[in-house]
Amino acid sequence: MILEGKNGSSRRWRHVAWLVFPPLVLLSASCSTVKSKRDSRDVTETGIESARELEGMANLLELPFAVVGGVATTSSELLKSGERFSKKGQNSDAAGNFLQAAVESRELLISQNKIPRSEAEKALLTLHNSSLARFAEVWGNDPRRSGPAPYHLSSGENHYEIRLDSTSAFAADFFDEAISADAVKGKGVKNISRAGLGAPLVGIRHPTPERAEEMSSYPPNGLHMPFTLTISATEEIGEGPERRTVVSLKIHDPTKQDRVLIAGHSVPLAANFSAPILIMASGENEALVGLFGFLNARQRAKDSGIYLLEPYDPNRIPVLLSHGLVSAPIIWREIVPELMSEPDIARCYQILAFRYPTSYAIAESAEFQRDELAKLRERYDPAGLDPLSRNMVVAGHSMGGVLSNILITDFDDRIWQEISDEPFEVVSADWPNKEAANRLLFFDYDQATKRAIFFSAPHRGADMATSSLAGALSQLAKMPSNVLLSTAELMAHSSDENLKYQPTRKKMTSVQSLRPDSPILLAMDKSPHKPGVKYHSIIGDRGKGDTPDSSDGIVGYWSSHLDGAASELIVPTDHSSYKDPDAVEELKRILRLHAGL
Repeated sequence: MILEGKNGSSRRWRHVAWLVFPPLVLLSASCSTVKSKRDSRDVTETGIESARELEGMANLLELPFAVVGGVATTSSELLKSGERFSKKGQNSDAAGNFLQAAVESRELLISQNKIPRSEAEKALLTLHNSSLARFAEVWGNDPRRSGPAPYHLSSGENHYEIRLDSTSAFAADFFDEAISADAVKGKGVKNISRAGLGAPLVGIRHPTPERAEEMSSYPPNGLHMPFTLTISATEEIGEGPERRTVVSLKIHDPTKQDRVLIAGHSVPLAANFSAPILIMASGENEALVGLFGFLNARQRAKDSGIYLLEPYDPNRIPVLLSHGLVSAPIIWREIVPELMSEPDIARCYQILAFRYPTSYAIAESAEFQRDELAKLRERYDPAGLDPLSRNMVVAGHSMGGVLSNILITDFDDRIWQEISDEPFEVVSADWPNKEAANRLLFFDYDQATKRAIFFSAPHRGADMATSSLAGALSQLAKMPSNVLLSTAELMAHSSDENLKYQPTRKKMTSVQSLRPDSPILLAMDKSPHKPGVKYHSIIGDRGKGDTPDSSDGIVGYWSSHLDGAASELIVPTDHSSYKDPDAVEELKRILRLHAGL
């Protein structure tokens, strides 16, 4: 998924899951597995069909019938021959054919008074976008694209010189691969797109050894993001054999731009915000990814962290999304494109996702999150002048909501007070790992976080965490040795007369730390929030309308409710409150409120 890398651990744990947790695995079967396939021929066929429609409606355009019919017929043949060349690996010939169809259909579009106005113009727009998309796919795979300008193509007697518009959002060689969004089909991610002018594409920047440092901030399987290609201008130059058409291409970031000019007309910029996530998440099952990530924390820890879903922008407000227990960032696969498709929100915000081993005790995950934020700020904003260091929004589901709450809570020494009445220095005097324990127990709230949004968060714990099944699950988790060592001293001294907290198990995982008697949750309930911070709660009641006696089936209202919240929304859903349409609209409302939109 979003931020999910593939590894072989899933197969090893599948057998354990079936033996020990059949209900959970059966549940995972009902959760949709994200699947996708790519067939660029569909894009070509769409273009050909649009050309045929255009031929039948040529009389509806304000142009001579013969001109329109001629372009439609020629474009249809160009697309067919371009596809034949592509199958043979003759990419230069294919690109030339697709580009000619795109250029000629664009000229017809420019000739119209309004774009689009009639069904014929809509067919013409589809023909243009499809032709340009197929050109982009072939051009994107041509090694000459990253070489010195100019880039030349031919289609029959027509010669083209390709130039990249200097105002493009990305360099010509930034993406290693361009995939037409219309070529991507699948399930598990709702299609969120915008009709308009241009070829909506998925740009992929692959992780390579040479890019190790750069790509460390992106998901492990590479950067996948939407972009749109348009022809910004054409110009005939040269004479005789040197005569050619200069085609200026422009690469747009549709999260920052939603309209484009063509012949003086402002029209919507085409975009597809779901296709990148559909490709990135393909093959992942939400429940299984979450379960195996919990059970094999050693493996999950290797590629955990805070990831950017697009290149860092020093001017936009970060929104940090944190998933919950036995979960993974794949849960945000529809919220991310929902937010990106809103022009005003997308121009103000950049989305970050936190991935972590959910079997870590809450204190461990909270420390990991703080450390990852510090690394991100040191890398991108060492001067501390950007919103990343001054104005951040955090949102979390379930245990991710608890982690978000920890970022804005002024604990002082209250966590330790729940563990012992004696000073930490006295009790820990003979602990070899005293410094590690100190970092877990004593820390400041995050100065940059100005607003938090909680989805079904168990701020005061969950009764389910006390069940024997939950205990069995936690004991199967394979934890990194450094994580076990950081809590080892507390566990080893659990019978010390100076310690009030007596853990039920020697192996401390997130399950134990989500019990209602967990020291960190008890301390959080008694601690004030940082001055000036705003926070919001979105809580499910399974449609029973019985709040305040309600529950989402896992977390009770008594645990999710927070006094002092700027808003609280009850939605008629189970624990997956973030999926509810009203919850998504509430998230958008809060983000607009925060940005003053």
